[in-house]
Amino acid sequence: MGFFARMSDKSQQSESTEHGAESPATETTPHDVIVISSKANEKFYFWNRPGTSEEERKLVQKLDLTVLVFCCLTFFAKDLDRNNINNAYVSGMKEDLNLYGNELNWMVTWFQIGYIVGQIPSQILLTRISPRWYLPAAEFLWAFFVLFLHKCQTPEQIYALRFCVGFAEAASWPGLHFMIGTWYRNHEINKRSGIFTASGIAATMFSGYIQAGIYQTIDGHLGIRGWRWLFIIDFLITCPMVAIGLVIIPNPLFEKSTWWMTERERQMCMKRLEADNRKPLGHFDRSLFKRLLGRWHFWILCTWFYLMYFVYQAPTTSTMALWLKAEKYSVPDVNNLPTVYSAISIAFMLFSGTYNDWRNSQLESVVLICILQIISESMLVAWDLSKPAIFFAFYIAGTVQSLFPIIVSWTHMVCSADAEERAIVIGALNSIGLAQGTWWNQVFVPTVEAPRFHRGYRAGLAASLALAAWLPVVVWFTRRQQRQERKNATISGQAIESSIHDAEEGTASLNKQGASPNLAEHKKEEAGITA
Repeated sequence: MGFFARMSDKSQQSESTEHGAESPATETTPHDVIVISSKANEKFYFWNRPGTSEEERKLVQKLDLTVLVFCCLTFFAKDLDRNNINNAYVSGMKEDLNLYGNELNWMVTWFQIGYIVGQIPSQILLTRISPRWYLPAAEFLWAFFVLFLHKCQTPEQIYALRFCVGFAEAASWPGLHFMIGTWYRNHEINKRSGIFTASGIAATMFSGYIQAGIYQTIDGHLGIRGWRWLFIIDFLITCPMVAIGLVIIPNPLFEKSTWWMTERERQMCMKRLEADNRKPLGHFDRSLFKRLLGRWHFWILCTWFYLMYFVYQAPTTSTMALWLKAEKYSVPDVNNLPTVYSAISIAFMLFSGTYNDWRNSQLESVVLICILQIISESMLVAWDLSKPAIFFAFYIAGTVQSLFPIIVSWTHMVCSADAEERAIVIGALNSIGLAQGTWWNQVFVPTVEAPRFHRGYRAGLAASLALAAWLPVVVWFTRRQQRQERKNATISGQAIESSIHDAEEGTASLNKQGASPNLAEHKKEEAGITA
């Protein structure tokens, strides 16, 4: 732990230098001055940094009520469906469709195949098409496929629709995360990414409650079984979000204004992002994949996400539900008890996101998550424990989901200078992480081995240890990049100072020789100096 503590101290020093060294970004207008606060943290806070101007606070509030709210609502609907396939399985689908083999695994697998295939192409399209049109279109297509799940009579029909649902959903998680990183500063992203991800986890909870409520109230209404009503409700929840997206998703920041944002606020948004060296889109050319594959971001961060996904796959609400079903718990309990896992995930995610923004460091949170995962997986490997101990092991495993927004926030920070790279790396994170899920479920957690997944929990323990061991690698590469950026900034500053000095000397010499003031100014302009 001493090693991680030293790394944490270095992280805080490095990041405080990065933020504290910024001078307030200003833009002079005919009427007044736009001031972007860069004041460092002085005490614990939740929403805004101390020293944030009232004007900037109101701007961030607007972003929260539009960008963040849309992201949370649409992601809630997506995860509601993703969990409903498991809730439907344990609430009557299995018996109605005679699914007594590994059909549930294949339903998850076909969804993941479509999701993986669509990730990077979707992110590329998002850099070429305005999110205001692209995201609602993907939302509509997704809702259309989900609706028809309620008509399926064979597992093969479900497989085909699940692939289409996954392909349409590929625009959601990485695209919405990219949009958050496009509008918020580094010290604001941890909380918002956490809230965004928590909205999906909340859907896991509500999926259980909704299924339990349907089973007890409208199962069989209009001749439709309760598990089929789940998909109809998903469709009804999603439809209004298409219209909401068309109304409130902003236009690309550096291209045109949006109806709910004044021109002054748009200029302030650009100044805010410039303070974190967040570059706009505009470098989509043949050099993109050379930039992508030639930098450490893709390789190191994707490996980190991949290991995290290994850990996440074993003890989940799905495996917990199968254990509860094997223990003869009632259908409502099978749907409701796993929601505690989700509640713990949400609480830890919100707390760690706020803490990370306050500390300007994510290391302490990552270390704690790794420790809790090792404990959880070790208990599940042992298995022959009391029921309260098994519940505890499943519940603390939920903290691993806090790594999703942490890794994405880290990606926004280190890829700030290249928007296209940032978009594709975020898509690649999820795509590569999910790729192992297409075979993980079949090999390590096949449904026929429920409720005790011997291989799955042992593999999860090994992945937890590997995840902890990979953290120093990520930190080392991040430190090296930050040192190089500070070095380049110093060299650039010295070059500017030298140019100013040379220009001033040249101007003085020309003045002594009786040169015209216009000629002296021209020499200044040649040196790149303007008044």
